[in-house]
Amino acid sequence: MLVRSGPDQGVLQLRLHRPDRLNAMNHALAHELLAAVEGASRDEAVRVVLLSGDGRAFCAGKDRDEAPSHAFVDTLQRLARALMDSPKPVVASVHGWAVGAGLELLLNCDIVVAARSAQFKLPEVSAGLFGTGGVLALLPRKIGLARAKGVLMLGGDFGAGEAERWGLVWKVVDDEVCASHALAIATQLAMSDAKVLAELKSLLHDEAFGSIDAILKREAKAHDRLHGPW
Repeated sequence: MLVRSGPDQGVLQLRLHRPDRLNAMNHALAHELLAAVEGASRDEAVRVVLLSGDGRAFCAGKDRDEAPSHAFVDTLQRLARALMDSPKPVVASVHGWAVGAGLELLLNCDIVVAARSAQFKLPEVSAGLFGTGGVLALLPRKIGLARAKGVLMLGGDFGAGEAERWGLVWKVVDDEVCASHALAIATQLAMSDAKVLAELKSLLHDEAFGSIDAILKREAKAHDRLHGPW
């Protein structure tokens, strides 16, 4: 479900490994990823986390075969908080589709490198669902309110070029070098002063987002109102 390698030169690689399901997120995978991120935050040998997906996609969203539950939503919200609160930089390498929870996961990462053919989509509204991972606070701050409303309300897909122009990803590169480019960035970060990076990340998040806890709690309550009782 989750493949770990390293840390090699300070870089811990975490790969979503459900290629037959396009790495769709179920509760087990979310729980594994949460435990890995929390563990990396405490591990002095880990200086940077590099997140990617195996197979043809980064993550095709929440697994539709996974029954909705309070526990699943809670794990997703805890995962978002763990990624954003981690003192370690989190780099993401994205290819193929990043849909729903997959795109929301990217919002919690620090530097996102996308393959030129990558596609993005937030289809929750059209599926009668509600967002997680702080998307309601993070997306408009990254791409602007007008675009965030269009992306969330209309649910249409958009490409890597638009994601880069809008500020959703750091850089778009050719597909064949996406993984190596992301690894090079992670390796560069691992060579930097860890305490400086941790302080920089913390202060940038405080300035840009304030407390992420409030929006995560409001998202969870919205799930309860809209979808409960489970």
